Amino acid sequence: MTALDRAWLGLALLSAATTIVALSPLSAPLSGALILIFAWAKARLIFLWYLELADVPAWRGGILFGLGLFSLLLFGLYVIGTLV
Repeated sequence: MTALDRAWLGLALLSAATTIVALSPLSAPLSGALILIFAWAKARLIFLWYLELADVPAWRGGILFGLGLFSLLLFGLYVIGTLV
């Protein structure tokens, strides 16, 4: 199984997990947080394996740092939105 095949499998599993969480009776704040975590994981898979940044350390670090900051910003805005 190639890295691209594993990425496809990972994306499919994360999409299925997202659907399960969305349809589950979990509270809205918890399900929203889990869905954001799954979205971060899917974006990371895409950056590392589809765009082949796993083999380019300088770009990989910068892109994943930016993705992490963006994800934290979204999570912070989500938490603020649930408190209001």
